[in-house]
Amino acid sequence: MNDNLVVTAENSNSPKLNAIQRAYSAIFSPEKLMHDLEQKPRILFVLILTLLVPAATIFAVYPIYKDFLRFTLENTYANMNIQMPAEQLEQAINVGAISGPVMGAISAAAMWFLQALILWIIVKIFKGQGTYKHYLSITGYTAVISIISGIAFVITAQITGTYSEVSFTSLAALLPEMKGSFLYGAAKSLDVFSVWQLVLIAIGIETVGKLSKKKAYLIVACILIVFMVFTGVTEVRTAGLLN
Repeated sequence: MNDNLVVTAENSNSPKLNAIQRAYSAIFSPEKLMHDLEQKPRILFVLILTLLVPAATIFAVYPIYKDFLRFTLENTYANMNIQMPAEQLEQAINVGAISGPVMGAISAAAMWFLQALILWIIVKIFKGQGTYKHYLSITGYTAVISIISGIAFVITAQITGTYSEVSFTSLAALLPEMKGSFLYGAAKSLDVFSVWQLVLIAIGIETVGKLSKKKAYLIVACILIVFMVFTGVTEVRTAGLLN
């Protein structure tokens, strides 16, 4: 009993991490990060991060991104048998070049809130602990991994001179001939960085939710499967619209 009291006291008096230290710990010491977030969840820093990273990634390869928009719009209009005047096409490209990064940031924030909500509900179903804010902070700090992913994407885009919606670190990059199929869409979710983020979330569930490691990884595995089904169905529907 006394030993437990000593451990609790030490944990409660342990130094709190600042935002930079938490971001560093997300990569090099995730257990330390999750113990810190367990004591006091924080979301302001990761909210800013979630909004900035998608937009910053696009702006870092802005000319290449505009070329990608041009190619996509031209193909889309061609498939729909629409003759778009050059002036209107340029206008559409310029609008998309601004709205794309903005919508990317908004979508990333919306997905973050939704992902945290779903995760919190699932953990509660498994009789786990933690508040919604806890899971916002856990999923939010995994966005630090997206910075590494974004840097890798920018380097690849600059070297190849092409902008791709599919990460070169995903399984889909090995299946270009299957584009438009369910399998190709599902393979987009099997990305090195997204799996890394799920591992961090599992550590957070185990630490904050007080669930066993087996249950924590079962939860993130189920989330991955659901997301794979979603991206697979989306790929097929998108291909159907374009064709």
